[in-house]
This record gives sequence, C-alpha cells and structure tokens, in this order.
Amino acid sequence: MPSSQSADPTRTDVLLIFPPQTEARFFPYLSLPYLTGHLRRRGRRVHQADLNIAVLHELLRRPALLDDAVRAQDTGDGGTAVGDWYRREVADVFAAHIGELRAHVLHKEPAGELGPDRAVRLAGLALELLVRDTFLVRTWEDLGQLDAAVRRAADRPPTASDVPVASLHRLLAGLLGRHRPRVVGLSVAFFSQLAPALLIAAWVRRLAPDTQICLGGQQVMLRHDSLAKLPGVRETVDALCPTAGEQPLERWLDALDGTVPLTAVPGMTWLPRSGAEPRTGPPVTLLFRDLGPPDFTGLPFRSYLNDALELAIVSCVGCYWGRCAFCSYGNRSLPQGSYQQGTATQIADAVETVVRVTGTRFVSVADENTNLRLIQRAMRAVRERGIRVRFGVRSRLEGALTDPEFCHDLAAVGCAMIAVGYEGTSQRLLDRVDRGVRAADYQRILDNLDAAGITVRFTVMGQVLDETPDEFEASLRFLVDNERRIGIDALELMVAEPGSKLVDSPEEYGLALDSSERLAGNPELSYLAGRVGHPLSVRGGPTRSEALDRLVRVFDTVKPGRASSSAPSRPTPNGHRTPTVAALRPHTWVRAVPAYADERTVDRVTLADLVRERFYALPRTDVDQRADGLLTARTDRGRRLLARLSDAAAGTPDPAHPADPAPSASAGPAPSARSSS
Repeated sequence: MPSSQSADPTRTDVLLIFPPQTEARFFPYLSLPYLTGHLRRRGRRVHQADLNIAVLHELLRRPALLDDAVRAQDTGDGGTAVGDWYRREVADVFAAHIGELRAHVLHKEPAGELGPDRAVRLAGLALELLVRDTFLVRTWEDLGQLDAAVRRAADRPPTASDVPVASLHRLLAGLLGRHRPRVVGLSVAFFSQLAPALLIAAWVRRLAPDTQICLGGQQVMLRHDSLAKLPGVRETVDALCPTAGEQPLERWLDALDGTVPLTAVPGMTWLPRSGAEPRTGPPVTLLFRDLGPPDFTGLPFRSYLNDALELAIVSCVGCYWGRCAFCSYGNRSLPQGSYQQGTATQIADAVETVVRVTGTRFVSVADENTNLRLIQRAMRAVRERGIRVRFGVRSRLEGALTDPEFCHDLAAVGCAMIAVGYEGTSQRLLDRVDRGVRAADYQRILDNLDAAGITVRFTVMGQVLDETPDEFEASLRFLVDNERRIGIDALELMVAEPGSKLVDSPEEYGLALDSSERLAGNPELSYLAGRVGHPLSVRGGPTRSEALDRLVRVFDTVKPGRASSSAPSRPTPNGHRTPTVAALRPHTWVRAVPAYADERTVDRVTLADLVRERFYALPRTDVDQRADGLLTARTDRGRRLLARLSDAAAGTPDPAHPADPAPSASAGPAPSARSSS
C-alpha cells in the first residue's frame, strides 16, 4: 500500500543525487529513475538530480567558468608552453561555438557547422578541461587517503576551492534550498564518484543539519565494511544501503513518519549518527518483478552527452550466468535468490512507458549481461503494441548467437547493437575464468551479427591470468581480422574487485594479491582508473607492465571500423585517383600552433584539430599559411597533403583556388599526424 505523506508538505521526502565524476553522461544512470518511480508510486515526494551532468550544463550556461579554470591551470611560465596554448585555444573554440553546443546538447537541435558528433565531443572535452587537476578527478592510493582528502576539502570555503568544486557546491546549495529534503540519497555507482559523493554528504550535513543521509549503489555494495569504518563517513552519513534501495528508502521514510520502528527498515546498515544500533536491518523482500518502470521526470533526459535522445531500462538484477571469476557484480548473483529477472511483459511495459513519455527512439538495456531470449520476447511484444524502437544490449558472445536465424530475429525486433567483453580466444583461459563461452564460436557469431546488421562493440581485457605470448598473438589476430566489423569501447587490465571469486580464492587462479589497503585500477587506460580493486600479480604470467604493453599493441594495431563516428576518415588506398587541393580553409576548431608554443614552426605549419585531439605537421616547402589562416599549396606534394587534410575533415577546399587535375599517381604520404596528450 502507498505510504502516508509526511506531516510537512513543504519538504521533499527524498532528494536523490547521482554525483560526479564519471563518464556516464550518455543517458541518465538508472538507479535514480527506478528509485524515483517506486517511491512516487508509494505517494512520496521525490526529486532526482544528476549532478554529474549538471556540472556540464552549468558550464554550457556559464562558459566563462572554463576561462577561469584554464587561467588557474596555467603553468606560470609566461604562456610559452604548448600545453598552456592548447588549453586556451580549446576554451576559445568552446566559447566561439557555445550557441551550437547549447542548441545540440541541451535541446538536441541542429548543431550548425560543428554537427552533432563534434558538438558532443567538444562539450565533453571542455568539461574534462574544466575539471582537470581538481579534487573531482583525483585518484587515490587507498581509502584512508581518500577520506582524509574529503574532510580537508569539506573544511575549505567553497569560494576558495577549484572552479568546478565551487560550482558543484553552488548547485547543491540550490537543490537543498528549493527542496528542503528529509533524506538525501547518494547513488555511488563508480569508484571515481566516491570522493565527490562523500564531499557532497559533508556539505549536506553542514547546509541542512536535520537532513538524513544515505549512501547506496555499486561501490557501497563492494566496499560496505571498509566504508563503514572511515571517520568521515561515520561523522557524516546516517546509513549505508548495500542492497537495492527501493524498499529500504520506502520503509525508512515510514520510520521517520513514526508509522514503523527503525528496526523494521530492511537492508540498511546504520552508522552512529542515525541513533540506531550499529547493525544491518532485516533482508529486503521486494522483488525486481514487483517494480514498475523507471521515472525520468525531473531529469534533463534530453540534454545528455549523446548525438540523439537515448534512454535505458534494465531487465534484471544481477547476472543470470554470474560465474565469471573477475566479475564482482555477477558473483553476487550466485547465492540462491540473488539473481532476479523481469518478465517479458514487465520489460515491455517499461519500454513502452519510456518511449511514450519521452519520445526516445533508442533504448539501452543496461544489464551487465542480458538474457537475449527474454529481451527478444519482450521487444516482440513491444512491436505488437505498435511501438518501433531500436535497442542495444550487453551480452557474452554466447551460443545462442551462433544461430543466424536468432540473430536476424533480434535485428527484426529492433536490436541495433550488442556490447560484449573480450578476454581473448584462448579456450584454456576462458575456461579458467569460467566465462561459459566457446572461442571456436566467435567468428561464426560475428559473421551472423554482421549479416543481421547488428553492430558489435568490444571491451578488451588484458592480463587474463597467465596468458602466454602465443595466446595473446592469436587473440590480437582475431581482432585484426575482424576490425572492420567491430568497435572497441574500452581496453582494461583485469582487476581483482572486492567480492569477486578472484579475491575470494586468488590461489585458485594463480594470483598473488596485495593484502594491504592499497588500491589498483587502470589509470593508463580507463577513465579515472575505471574499476578499482586489489593490486595483483600472476604467477607464471605477464607482469602488469608487460600486460599493459600488450593492450597498447591492441590500441596501435587494431583499427575498428565502427569505433567512432567522429574518427578521421581513412586515406584513399594507394592506386586510386585522389583529388588535389590548391587551398584549404581550416575549420574554426583547427588552429595553427604559434612559434612561441612550438619552435619547429620555422620549418613547418603545425595544425591542431582541437575537437579530434590531433596534430598535423605540414612542411613549409610544400604548404604555406596566409595571415587569414588559408593554407595554400606550393608544390604538387602540397596539393596532395591538403587533399589529405580535407579527407580528414580538418578543413574545406577554398573555391577561389581550384585544384589542378588529379595526377594518376598515388596520392603520396599523408601529413604527419599525432594525437594530443
């Protein structure tokens, strides 16, 4: 039955917050919409706030923030460093295109000259420049260091903090003033959010001392015991929720209303501030199949960092396979009753509700591992209701996909993308980590999905136990052979996360784990270190450095055909006639590196594509640049080089300078290019 409303109708019952800093900016992270939907159906007043995307929106509305941040990042050497120049130019390009960025990111309107791909990319780059070297993007050696840094940051006046930290405080203060919540719930899905979440909790405690504070989400599930011991957490937070939060929050509000005792609240671990006994409440009894659809009301769901409107649902809690040794999320699904799956009708209802309320034409099924046959039935039901929507899923490369008819049926009900994990093609290793798939099926699966028109995107894992050089070479060769039909979303080394079988039984997998409090992740490859766990070494296997070098080889060698719609186009193959360009007008986001930032400009024109993060070096013997920025060819080779720049979408040929007829010979070498650091 719905809970009764609280006595004070001027206060919001729950303010749910998704904190910075994470790359989850493509659509609203689902913890808030599912919690919000459940609590609103119980008659509760709920406001949900994604502060991770709000920091970007604040920057779009107040672009001067980026100038302030860039000035603070100046190295102080008089501006002669190329890095200082580069950051200032990015800020200038951002300001110059702010109207297009607002139009597309905030309202999904046309992005003018930039186009949607570049608009999304430039907005993301500006945000990363804003938060560069600030508290929001620090990585941590251990939780004690993190906790101490949070407490120091909380004691600092917000106006004396970094630009984005001060902006975050301003956003939070506004939320608390408008909603006066009885409870603030922070959903901490990624490790990179943990320190900002604790800082937000400390601010809430200071700004609204009568507000109750709860932390939940994936990181609380993983690190529940360790977090409960941190001084800053104990001083600030009332409760930790290491399970699904719908029923715990619902019953906690009942307890605050005085209709049930606090001891009846399930799933919560009470901390000293709560006044309750330091214990975890009774188990949660609410099942996933009893939940309704997510509710995105209150979130700026049209204004996420995506080319078009995209939203998500989940079809289950946990993973129906659950046995992969490296997956802490899946391993929690192994005890009886831990995995919960929705019904086809329930999932169809969720998709229908989301599409009808928001108008989205693409839905991500954001499970860790989707039951493909279940989602096929659900999406067929959606089609039978007259709704046409495309969708993407995450799945293993499992046996069902060896059936071409099944793959075509998936495509027929709207499947456009499948994201998969790739741990190589060694069956020995796949069996050791209990992946439950056959490497011998991989090629057939890719062939089937390609024939059905379903895009496949890989996350490639390295340091998979004691992988031999020959096993790595075979796995690399498979990627190269299929590079034109796959995308690669991420490269990451295997991490021993708390709660995984790797940590519970390291000796079974030939691992030696660091038993100290040190943390280890993927800072070289993943956003803010990505997944974080225990430092590990593999007996008889590659060192971390060797495994990292292997993944770098994957990055350098494999050229995915579908990796990114904003990736530079490939040069025309040798032997084909390539048009030449006599003069090229660089795009406004392509800037010439000045002499004070690069002394080698005496011999070359160096261009920086600030959106694609690429540099191009053009010999002055072949290409000149006029004062107005126009690039002109001095030689036949210069014409071919400018043609290559045009192919790379760095500029447009100037119609006032028509090119000579294309030569029959090869186009010759491209201008040297390198990515920015």
